[in-house]
Amino acid sequence: MKHTKLTAIIVTAVMIMFSLFSCSNPNNLDINTYKKAEPNTMLVDYYDRVVGTPMEQPYEELALYTHSDTQALLERYTNGGTEDEVRERYLVPLHAAQDAFDAISESCMDKWNSRKSGMIAICGRSCVCKFPDGGGGYIRVTSEHMPEDGAKAFAKVSAALAAYATDENKSEYLKQHPEQ
Repeated sequence: MKHTKLTAIIVTAVMIMFSLFSCSNPNNLDINTYKKAEPNTMLVDYYDRVVGTPMEQPYEELALYTHSDTQALLERYTNGGTEDEVRERYLVPLHAAQDAFDAISESCMDKWNSRKSGMIAICGRSCVCKFPDGGGGYIRVTSEHMPEDGAKAFAKVSAALAAYATDENKSEYLKQHPEQ
């Protein structure tokens, strides 16, 4: 009987620890939640900038918005540091957001802001990711609050979005918006 109580206490303690420190997708980052959202509802915004160089600072931003029940609008802004900003638009499947949502959930980005700041981007790379908080607002996290392996999480979000920045998806946008 004593052994059973001890086991129950240990199991309960482990379950409490997992609930406190797990990455369970608390913000309901599921693309199905956004199928009926108003057009131009932001799903994910990722921004990456080189900082601390004497030249102009190159950057890239990938922003994904709802467009219809089945499509999303991906906007890509780039500047290599020496030219004007370039904006490209792509019509992508709405489910394109799910890969980014999964990367955000797996890395517990929603909990990063509870970390003490300590990684101020003086030289190198500065990243920002903004995503729904599940209550109608957004969570914004930066590389200043990321954990040690946070750069990998930012890279996954960027790769998930950039994978849809294809000529085919750009052509689809231009077909539906010939005035652009």
